[in-house]
Amino acid sequence: MEQNTKVPSGNYIQESSTPIPSLEHFSSGNLMCFNSREKISDQLFVALNDDSCSMIGLYGSQGSGKTTLVEAMAKKVKYLEIFHEILFVKVTQNSNIRTMQDEIVDSLNMKFDKKNSESGRAREIFSTIESMNCPILVIFDNVPAKFDPEDIGIPCNSNRCKILLTTCCQKDCDLLSGQRKIQLDPLSRQEAWILFQKHSGIYDDEKYSRFDLLNVAYEVALECEGLPRTIKDVGPFLKSKPIEEWKTTLDSLKHSMAKWQIFLSFRGEDTRNSFTGYLYQTLSQAGFKTFMDDGGLHTGDQISPSLVNAIEASRLSIIVLSENYANSSWCLEELVKILECMKLKNQLVWPIFYKVYPSDIRHLRKCYGKDMDRHENNFGINSERVQKWRSALFEVSNLSGKAYTTGYEYEFIQKIVEDANRIKSRLQIRRT
Repeated sequence: MEQNTKVPSGNYIQESSTPIPSLEHFSSGNLMCFNSREKISDQLFVALNDDSCSMIGLYGSQGSGKTTLVEAMAKKVKYLEIFHEILFVKVTQNSNIRTMQDEIVDSLNMKFDKKNSESGRAREIFSTIESMNCPILVIFDNVPAKFDPEDIGIPCNSNRCKILLTTCCQKDCDLLSGQRKIQLDPLSRQEAWILFQKHSGIYDDEKYSRFDLLNVAYEVALECEGLPRTIKDVGPFLKSKPIEEWKTTLDSLKHSMAKWQIFLSFRGEDTRNSFTGYLYQTLSQAGFKTFMDDGGLHTGDQISPSLVNAIEASRLSIIVLSENYANSSWCLEELVKILECMKLKNQLVWPIFYKVYPSDIRHLRKCYGKDMDRHENNFGINSERVQKWRSALFEVSNLSGKAYTTGYEYEFIQKIVEDANRIKSRLQIRRT
């Protein structure tokens, strides 16, 4: 839909009768202009045109569409020549002041000694922006709470520079001292159902005209909680799938206690700084909310309540069964809890046989046999705990999993991530 808008003229905005494309056009079809989104885009547009407002904070739940919205808005204001330079910095878990400065420098085609300190680089960036004779918009997407644009070199109270920040929580937005705070709410039920129909193709196939399947589809759409990212993940996955798959996904989405998509169980001294560490990094970069214990949640010979809660609040547990896994009573307690959740909560479990054979675990041979003998000596051969550990090792060794012996670990890890992407709809969690 085309619309009339305001375009800049000097230091003010005047009406123009020239129709311009809608925000949906600027998003390359990734954004549907629902009423809720048009309302927020109008607020953003007004704030971006307000000379008295130098910093804007947009906050909303993960998956609510903040990035898509600000990307489209950036293209729109560039098209209208409201800003002549737009810098977009996507903040990730691996971002730091220096990496963000590098992105700014590359965008501005600046050249300076990269050996400079962060504060020295910030001063150069600040000076460059202040010397520019055209309006500039700097967007920081997904910023943490403790974030100050001036640490990067971006002036916060400049007539020429405006800053747009996105974050997940209002309290984070408050800490950023944003002069204008805008909340992006989830889609309404009707909007969510319309978007879900688009991505699932629910009316494109004759078999989807069945009343029972349409009812399940509507429930699935509602369980996505109005989050466009969740809808865009779940809808295409279920396209042309049988009703049984829809019901399984619906059951998974209703598992409201889930906080983590993936829980990693591993022997720290074996793989924390190698295989499991790389697996965690790759899963996180692929967008999976993954729990990896930092080593501080073990107390005595029992796993902490925090670790138990993390297991219970996960969709999928990946167990890295390495040579010394059974040496740790903590790992064995984790294993027992994971298998319990598999039975009681319908959680998924993927064993990874890392340089060990399933048969050696099943029959307690080699290191697994020696470790269990040691546990029997410590706790007693008839100990209930030891019997549970034995049963758990036997059970996990019979589950379908992946085995790694030799080869490139990164290729093996990539296959795990690809498998996780194939069941992404089953790994959806409720985001806050």
